[in-house]
Amino acid sequence: MMRVGMQGKIVLLYSLLILFAMQLSGVYLVKSLENYYLRNYAISQLSQGELLCNFIRRYLVEEEQQGELISDLIAEFGGGMPGTETMVLDRHGRLLGGPDQRSLSLLGGRVIQDDVLLALAGNRVEAIRVDPETGVRYYFLALPVKNMSSVVGVVFLRGSLEHIYLMLKEIKLMLITGWGIVLGIAILIGFLLTRTITMPIREVTSRAAAMAGGDFSQKIEVRSEDEIGELGEMFNFLTARLKDTLKEISAEKNKVEAILNYMTDGIVAFNKEGQSIHLNPAARKFLEWTGSPAELGLSGEVIFKILFTPGEMVELFKGGSPSTKEVHIGDTQEKILQVHFAPVKENGVLQGILVVLHDVTKERVFSRMQQEFVANVSHELRTPLTTIKNYIETLLNGAQEDPGIRMRFLQVVEKETERMVKLVKDLLVLSQIDYHETQWVKEETDVAFLIYEIREQVELECQAKGIILHTSLPRQSLKAFLDKDKIRQVMLNLLDNALKFTPPGGEIEVRACERESNICVSVRDTGIGIPPEEVDRVFERFYRVDKTRSRHSGGTGLGLSIAKQIIEAHGGTVFLESKLEEGTEITFCLPLARHPEHGASH
Repeated sequence: MMRVGMQGKIVLLYSLLILFAMQLSGVYLVKSLENYYLRNYAISQLSQGELLCNFIRRYLVEEEQQGELISDLIAEFGGGMPGTETMVLDRHGRLLGGPDQRSLSLLGGRVIQDDVLLALAGNRVEAIRVDPETGVRYYFLALPVKNMSSVVGVVFLRGSLEHIYLMLKEIKLMLITGWGIVLGIAILIGFLLTRTITMPIREVTSRAAAMAGGDFSQKIEVRSEDEIGELGEMFNFLTARLKDTLKEISAEKNKVEAILNYMTDGIVAFNKEGQSIHLNPAARKFLEWTGSPAELGLSGEVIFKILFTPGEMVELFKGGSPSTKEVHIGDTQEKILQVHFAPVKENGVLQGILVVLHDVTKERVFSRMQQEFVANVSHELRTPLTTIKNYIETLLNGAQEDPGIRMRFLQVVEKETERMVKLVKDLLVLSQIDYHETQWVKEETDVAFLIYEIREQVELECQAKGIILHTSLPRQSLKAFLDKDKIRQVMLNLLDNALKFTPPGGEIEVRACERESNICVSVRDTGIGIPPEEVDRVFERFYRVDKTRSRHSGGTGLGLSIAKQIIEAHGGTVFLESKLEEGTEITFCLPLARHPEHGASH
């Protein structure tokens, strides 16, 4: 087959365009002739109608309308307009004159009545309509007859357009004959031409179908530099671009999945049937769901019942607004989840529901602890303040006259004041640690030597209470980077607790050793011990095992809490072991100093 160049294709294409242009010009010619004849006919009818309006106006204005004279006028004007029926109606729409009884039936039609009403309203009405019985086209004209500014009647004309359309029909027959010849030639030429276009298009289609099946290795061999060749090049570019786009989409999908998988908040998605279609790992953990992906859809109802009440479920599937609630889950109902849920809509139609789960258990526990902390502080301050107030009032009421009573009362006031000062100092220390405002002066320190110094501080008090103090320290030095004053405070707090709760004749032992790259220091006593159910709470603020003894000895209930905060700020750990009526051992561990040359403060 001879290869046809782009020039040949353009010549053939323009040949077809010329032939089709001939057809279009024929249609345009027929339409133009139709418009021309109809326009001339309408102008003629309008001029005749307006002339008739001028003649019959005075008859319609008179009180007694002269029907016979009007009929005569209609007959005279009808002679000058062959094929036209003329009717005259008064201001009430009553027929005053017309050619025959057929006019009366014509006026009974709904469309004609509307034309008359519009004309009576002062409007000129023109329309071309087809008689449903005969199929003949008619020209309708309704003209209002006005006297001054009021309408006194209507002149209604109906003229047949059959002679115009008969003439147009003959013209169309001639054009159709020419069109038939042109169409035959066009089909023959088009058949030969489209082969050069459709064959490459079929190849593109088959390649595109293969791409739709997932094979993006398709490539078209470009055989020409014309528009078809450009199509092939564009297809090849599209294939390469789709491959890149799919890679990008896959990468974005992996990113989204990674974000969802590593989010601390739980994400649960439901479709509009209420089936769960996605649970990220956090949501699985919160809801303790261990089912397989195949069971995910079936779990929707179970998850809904955990998170929502029946009423909330109904409201959600009605497309309710986004909202937030809290639910308690788990066997003990201790876990608290904040549930944010919102309908997912597309064009106003519910497509599913998205739920975000946020674990607020720690926040609620912290809030409760804050409330307890405020209550405890208030209580701790109220007791000494009440004591001070009562003693001062007693002194003011006359007790100060007795020197012995006055001195004893002032000593009590001093003791309670010191207790409040100690409480406030402890609270300030905790606050500074909590808000990272503490200035840590860390330096390389020999922990064994520090323990030796502290022993000398408390040894006299131990002897006064009849308590034996032992120390067990290694021969080698135990060096760590630490804030010496803060660790001294920790050890004094631990020894102070041991002294308070160890009866006379008891023992306190302080040991230090190296254990797994840490320096561990323990304080063991043979005191009253701690009940097992209270061991986990001893590091809480204001918590006391023996509340009466602790307050009597001036304790604030903050010592162990401060000690724990200081040890953790040094990167260490603290733990406690106790047996009721046998004693307690508290141990803290600090990292060894690995780089002595870096012993500067920081």
